[in-house]
Amino acid sequence: MGFFSEYKQVNRLLKEKMQVVFYSESRHYYQYFERLIKDLLANNVKITYITSDANDPLLNDAPKDLQVFYIKWMLGLLFKKIKADVMVMTMPDLGNFLFKRSPSVGTYIYMFHAAVSTHQQYRKEAFNNYDAIFCTGEYQVNEIRKAEEQQGIPLKQKVLIGYGYPLIGALNNEATNNNNKDKPTILVAPSWFEGCIFDTCIEELLDQLSKLPYNVVLRSHPEYEKRKEKSFRRIKKMLEKHSSMRIDTEPDVIKSLPQADILITDRSGIAFEFAFGTGRPVLFIDTVLKETNPAWKELNIEPVENRLRGQLGITVLPEKLNELPGKIKQLGLFQYGFADKVKQLAKEIFFNSEASYQEGLDFILGKSTK
Repeated sequence: MGFFSEYKQVNRLLKEKMQVVFYSESRHYYQYFERLIKDLLANNVKITYITSDANDPLLNDAPKDLQVFYIKWMLGLLFKKIKADVMVMTMPDLGNFLFKRSPSVGTYIYMFHAAVSTHQQYRKEAFNNYDAIFCTGEYQVNEIRKAEEQQGIPLKQKVLIGYGYPLIGALNNEATNNNNKDKPTILVAPSWFEGCIFDTCIEELLDQLSKLPYNVVLRSHPEYEKRKEKSFRRIKKMLEKHSSMRIDTEPDVIKSLPQADILITDRSGIAFEFAFGTGRPVLFIDTVLKETNPAWKELNIEPVENRLRGQLGITVLPEKLNELPGKIKQLGLFQYGFADKVKQLAKEIFFNSEASYQEGLDFILGKSTK
């Protein structure tokens, strides 16, 4: 789409007030919105879906009655002037950089696309400008309230909804399809930050994995592809040497994770989705911490991704990747009883229940005018 076509789209959007707007940075985020969107449509809510990904499948194949628009270059202008009862996003830092709040939006809602804590992998002010946050568990509620107290933000000014993380339930219901596989599959899926697997030890990791009897699939974070195009092209070039290795281009983890026998990651929230969603343990490469907020220790709460790491899998140091064969065997032993343990753990830390999901749905319905 050219600039003038996008200009016309933005003008069209700014002419009317919308009920509910969902904004998606890329095609990877619809999976977090999908159930809500379908249920809101079933309740006759008019939804506008704005994507900044030209390859978003919804541009060509959207649910009935869902209006879909591609806006990228004029997004800053659109954000400042858009009119809606509710706007839902997975993008943190609203109002802190280019994308400002519009005075004509009634309620801004943040929805997590990772079940990690709020204070280590996100900036200190990442959620300050949202009116409501759909929290995955009580740990996020506690973190946000304590951060508000420390920053002098009036307590309970922001609505915290015990929403849960429905993607885990969807993964639980997804049948694992390992039929017709010539050999088991290892999925390598790092986060994006200085110090991630792709930037520190990917070459050595691929070399070690090439010696093992596995298919290897690399799944990049969409932000890594966007921000480090040159590095990602170099990584794709590396795979050309190995016939049993490929890039995962599927936007939805619900289609990729059930196919993997082993997940290798660093500090990514995908570890939660794999462990709790498939009932299989994770092989972590112990990179440096992902510390987007360097002052995270001030909160004096251990981030859930650090606290649960030892319960969700085993670790290997980046400089000791020659130990991978032994670690993979160890992972097999870790598997015994693991599914039952994480099932119980999920009940303890997540809000996941039908009532939790309904609370989120009802909140949006209550904020959208008919």
